[in-house]
Amino acid sequence: MNISVTLAVISLIFMGLSSFMNKVAVSNGLYFPPLLMIINVCYIVMALIIHMNQKQPFVITPRMLGIGSLVGLFGSIGYVCMFYALNNGGMGSVVFPIVGLSLIVSVILSIAIYQEPLTVGRIVGLGLGLGSIILLSR
Repeated sequence: MNISVTLAVISLIFMGLSSFMNKVAVSNGLYFPPLLMIINVCYIVMALIIHMNQKQPFVITPRMLGIGSLVGLFGSIGYVCMFYALNNGGMGSVVFPIVGLSLIVSVILSIAIYQEPLTVGRIVGLGLGLGSIILLSR
């Protein structure tokens, strides 16, 4: 297994744990605006640890500011909507698979914008992924 796939599998595990902990937070009645701030403090601490180990200059460019702001805005909207869905009685076994459909948006945009190859295997994989998520959310 190459390093990219290994790191992707590790990401899958930890992102899954992160999503599950959102359900734990809602089940424990935690108010999510301060929870979101705590989560983001953890992101900042991790970014600082990585930065200190990389030994590169800390530079923020206008392009980085724009892209980072969009990522933060899109992620925040998605996170808040997911929390409201869970908080309004949504079952994790339904909400998480639907949120998981976000990968289809990412794959389609990657193919359209970066001209990544669209193979039969990828089309079948997207279809199977979509089908499994639909079945999981019922």
